[in-house]
Amino acid sequence: MLPFSIDATPRTFGLEECTRLIDVFDHSPDVHDGRLAGGNQRVRLRDCRVLWVEDGPLNDWAFRRLATVVSMANREHFKFDLDDFREGCQIIRYGAPESGAVHGGHYGWHIDIGGSGASTSRKLSVSVQLSCSTSYSGGAMMLNADGDPFEVARQRGTAILFPSFTPHKICPVQSGARYALVAWVHGPAFR
Repeated sequence: MLPFSIDATPRTFGLEECTRLIDVFDHSPDVHDGRLAGGNQRVRLRDCRVLWVEDGPLNDWAFRRLATVVSMANREHFKFDLDDFREGCQIIRYGAPESGAVHGGHYGWHIDIGGSGASTSRKLSVSVQLSCSTSYSGGAMMLNADGDPFEVARQRGTAILFPSFTPHKICPVQSGARYALVAWVHGPAFR
């Protein structure tokens, strides 16, 4: 049973849609190294490749789907005042260690609310598993909503929604690659 502050929505995206989003990432010239909310690159904390995706004619289907899932989960579980996907979203690839590397792709314990810029108004975080769970090892997504860390579902197409102040991490990938679609829903400050 998941804690009350987490929502898992299976089959948010179908298998073909997950493959389509992975292909967008794999064929984009705009992929870059993952950075922290302030723009700093700290590989010891976050080691991944990122593609920012904006809402537009090619991707509006994905944003509409996320908006539907967020609306239902927020109504049933969170009841936050929410506005929009102000930042767009990211497709993220956590890869296995390169030859000679010590760690695989990962993101250490962190929260999604930042101290400056757009990240200050993040209220609800969404992570959709795009990879088949058997296509990589390691790479578990862990949440720590109440001091007892746990691994979330790995089923392809499943969306995990949680308050952006929830500590979470991606464990190092040992083989293969883990892809995820990540978005943040913004709103007025918590009171």
